[in-house]
Amino acid sequence: MKYTSVKQNAILNVIRSLLAVLFPIITYPYAARVVGVVNIGKVNYIASFIAYFTIFAMFGIDTFGVRECASVRDDREQASVLASRLWSYSLLTTVISLIGLGLLTFIYIPLHSYIPVILIQSLMVVFTTVGADWINVVYEDYTYTTLRGITINIINMVILFVFVHRPEDYLIYAFLTVSSVVLGGIVNIFRIRKFVTLRLASIPDFRETTRRLMPFLVNDMSIAVYVGMDMTILGIMHGDYRVGVYSAAVKIYTMVKTVFIAIFSVTLARLSAHIAAGEREKFRKLVSGVTSVFMILAFPAMMGLILYAGPVILLIAGPEYYESPMSLRLLAVALVFAAFGGIATRCANVPLGFERVNTFATIFAAIENTILNIPMIYFYRETGAAITTILAELSVLIICMINFRRNGLKWRSVVAVRDLRDTFCGVAGIAVLYPVVRHLCSSDIAVAIVGIILSVIVYFGILLLMRNEIMLDSIRKVPDRLFESNKGS
Repeated sequence: MKYTSVKQNAILNVIRSLLAVLFPIITYPYAARVVGVVNIGKVNYIASFIAYFTIFAMFGIDTFGVRECASVRDDREQASVLASRLWSYSLLTTVISLIGLGLLTFIYIPLHSYIPVILIQSLMVVFTTVGADWINVVYEDYTYTTLRGITINIINMVILFVFVHRPEDYLIYAFLTVSSVVLGGIVNIFRIRKFVTLRLASIPDFRETTRRLMPFLVNDMSIAVYVGMDMTILGIMHGDYRVGVYSAAVKIYTMVKTVFIAIFSVTLARLSAHIAAGEREKFRKLVSGVTSVFMILAFPAMMGLILYAGPVILLIAGPEYYESPMSLRLLAVALVFAAFGGIATRCANVPLGFERVNTFATIFAAIENTILNIPMIYFYRETGAAITTILAELSVLIICMINFRRNGLKWRSVVAVRDLRDTFCGVAGIAVLYPVVRHLCSSDIAVAIVGIILSVIVYFGILLLMRNEIMLDSIRKVPDRLFESNKGS
């Protein structure tokens, strides 16, 4: 089977992720104002619970399956056998997960008033597993996933604007928060037949499979704890309103982070294939390229969110969320640590077989985050939650870098100093531009719109003046692509 280039896959996945960001930018301002802070808080509070059960249902298969199937993806029969076993395993863990969710809802009385939301959002648990979207990652089927994402988001927009008109419609909004997974899972059942034949299968060595999957489950669950526990504890201690305030900052943070995840998620299968084939230099070059792209994107995103947090919150969420900007500024710092932590854990540790390092790092971060969250959230509410997120993301990155050093892997070998220099010059340009925008614009909304547009222009303009290789290479590729398209037609 012929596979498209990593760059093309990354572009497609980034387009899909950008659209996944663009649609919330269009819809979230409407939902935040119509549904209200308290009801937004309810939906996000329950989503923080459902996340743990969804992760248990997948049991790490979304990462483990990509790595294992990448080496046999050209043999349909062998890939089908392996994928069917993993899929069948995940169906079993999904049933166990749903039983656990039902018992928690029954036993924990404060959840009884949220039962309608729980029933709706539990669809996430089912269709994440049934859809087996990780198979599309194995076969780098990003054209399909991009088109699927566009279509589903358009459907979601129509449903939102047609059926959600008042706070009482928050259950419809709750469905829309999981509908991408539900609809995508249904469509995916038919799509993955192009690559493998999925069927219920026995698992020859259930205990050994569980042992191999456990580090991935623990890693994913630990990440969920240190990323989502703040929302859970905030809801328990301070109620739905504070969760609603914090969720506005988290929503924007997640929008930006989604684009970053899109970049390193498309490289996992290719990086694993390089390691399996013994192509260490190709592996190093690809990791180096991903790192440079992250530097160019993460630092300006951080600076932009820190400077324009207030106007952006006002633009996207509305004046009811006036307490959110400080949380967003803090989460902007966490964004950089999360970006480079993602490279270390996903792009390096998983292909190299350092799952145990990921497990240790994320467990440490989860314990640290949980312990610190209790006093920090009690005294500082959502601001405390954001601070503990920074510390957790930083801890994961530091532990991974210590492991690289112990194993003779030099982080400096994949970091281009020139790209780092160019990035800092561009970020300085954004900072210098900010007071000018503030002086010229009379309203916060104008500051947000004009500031973001001019910051992008100034930042990439500086990269061009610095003759940044990634920027120049991207520009050179455009006419080549156009020429090839015209020639083909």
